Amino acid sequence: MRKLLILLLFAGLLAGCQQDDSNQTVATPADATPAATDATEEAGMVAEATAAATDTPAPTPLPSATPRPPKDLVVCLGAEPADLYLYGDDSIAATAIRHALYESPVTSLGYDYQALALEKLPSLADGDAQVQTIEANEGDMVVTAAGELAPLGQGTTVVDAAGQTVTYDGQPITMPQLVVNYSFRPLVWSDGTPVTAADSVYSFEVARDRLTPRPDAQARYTAAYEATGERSLRWTGLPGYLDPAFMTHVWLPLPQHQLGDFTPAELPALDEAARAPLSYGAFVVESWTAGESIRLVPNPHYDRAAEGLPHLTSLTFRFLAERPRALPEGYEGCHVLTSDVIPFDALPALDAAVADSELVEYVASAGVIEQIIFGIDPSATFEATHSLWFADSRVRQAVTQCIDRQALADTFTGGRSPVMDTFVPTDHALRPADLPQWPYDPAAANTLLDEAGLLDANGDGVREAIGATQPFSVTLGTVAGDPLRQELNERVRDDLATCGIQVNPYTMDAGTWFAPGPSGTVFGRQFDLAQFAWLSRIRPDCGLYLTANIPGPLDQGFNGWGGVNVAGWSNEAYDVACGRALSLLPGQEGYVEAHQEAMRLFAAELPAVPLFSRLRLAATTPDVLNFRLDATQPSELWNAFELDMTPGGS
Repeated sequence: MRKLLILLLFAGLLAGCQQDDSNQTVATPADATPAATDATEEAGMVAEATAAATDTPAPTPLPSATPRPPKDLVVCLGAEPADLYLYGDDSIAATAIRHALYESPVTSLGYDYQALALEKLPSLADGDAQVQTIEANEGDMVVTAAGELAPLGQGTTVVDAAGQTVTYDGQPITMPQLVVNYSFRPLVWSDGTPVTAADSVYSFEVARDRLTPRPDAQARYTAAYEATGERSLRWTGLPGYLDPAFMTHVWLPLPQHQLGDFTPAELPALDEAARAPLSYGAFVVESWTAGESIRLVPNPHYDRAAEGLPHLTSLTFRFLAERPRALPEGYEGCHVLTSDVIPFDALPALDAAVADSELVEYVASAGVIEQIIFGIDPSATFEATHSLWFADSRVRQAVTQCIDRQALADTFTGGRSPVMDTFVPTDHALRPADLPQWPYDPAAANTLLDEAGLLDANGDGVREAIGATQPFSVTLGTVAGDPLRQELNERVRDDLATCGIQVNPYTMDAGTWFAPGPSGTVFGRQFDLAQFAWLSRIRPDCGLYLTANIPGPLDQGFNGWGGVNVAGWSNEAYDVACGRALSLLPGQEGYVEAHQEAMRLFAAELPAVPLFSRLRLAATTPDVLNFRLDATQPSELWNAFELDMTPGGS
């Protein structure tokens, strides 16, 4: 988990500078370090599905009753993709174009999942997702209680079907196993061949191949992925793998009839896969002019053509170079400007264009959560030479109320981001409405500090603990090379001075700042206050603050230096609520309530000062219709099939 979250953290730092978000739509397991395993092959079922597909006639495209006025939409991207291969380039540009060629089986909007190319979203309530009980024996690949992949053997600790943590002693263990069923819409490849479940199984086999440029880690948690009909599939997870994103464990099809004779190592170099792939979405590649643009036209075999989709006559992607502090040069003639071509420094220029009715602005959370972590229980090495100021929750509450967080949000997000009050953005679907609030109120903050026994006895403007002479003086660190973060910390310093707290900001190179413990500053728990960002995902990350995730040495009762609860905060009630939340799946009783209780406890106790969420910007011309920028959908082109223009738009 620590390795994954460090990657997320560095992504957050990058996003903090650029205001971009390039998360993938399909979730990767958050609580495990992926390791290789084989999945069960069902060759007979695949062959039957393929044979059935051969006998199914392709639907005949419906002719348009009346000619439509041309609607030629131009989308401007920040770079040219290296390729369009499904398991190749995963840049913002490549992802945007692929959304027009293939509709994702499942999309993510509003901190939840929705069916797109599927007939419906599988759910426990409907019975197309089930948790079955199986008997695990020695040598079976399982997901352990720690979320790791391992063969079941002597000493392996797992969570059994009753929810109890048990250690394998040679006797079979009953374990939970997820089984999920999916059914695709009647999709058709752009050459007229029906899309089959076998195409999705073929894509899965490519995705898990070690020679694939971008193999899918999710495949490693799969016990079996099989076609159960012409358009239906079943995914079976490894025993013990209860992923709340189970509805996403379906692979976007690849045309087996076209690519099946090639090895995964050969596919990236094929024009049929990388430059002009067959599509089943609303559009198909018509031309690719290197260095300039890619032009798409409607797919004549699109399964929703009878609904009048797509609305557009053509969809052209132009490649622009990003220019700091301004709208990109050459943006005129673009109907859509994606987030990778609008740096946050371009806000003044964007505001001017909006005021002149040239552009319409779209804003969404980038999922980058800025906060200041308290050093509540630092490492023994740090504690030996430093006073501990933040063990009392009243002090943490006072610090939070003494910081003008709304002013910080207004400054660093152009007034477009609200102040956060827990570890999820304010628009998260699971955030409860009754969270404890700590608004900017220096007078209330000073009263809390007085109650906590921190007084300015000598009148020098800095508080001390009762009976002590050590001033309330702390350090506030952040990573070097980011002027915005440095400015933020300087403003926090000035705010806290009004409450008698002396703050000394400093910066440190990323390699030392985020190095693993015990030597690293953050993960070694060697700080008073630390300012950095985590990435927020669809499932709330309450595990960031579990007692079990405090990094520290094994001989002192910790679980090693791989933990992520760098504050060292420990709260029994929070552990119970978060542990229950992480043990449940969406749709199970108590899932929502457990997550919300964890958020309330965080907001009351404040192991960190929640600040604000970084933002993602996009813009369109006023004649563009149905454009939707969403906090949990990283691609602005996710709904290319329904993009439209007002009559006369060009």
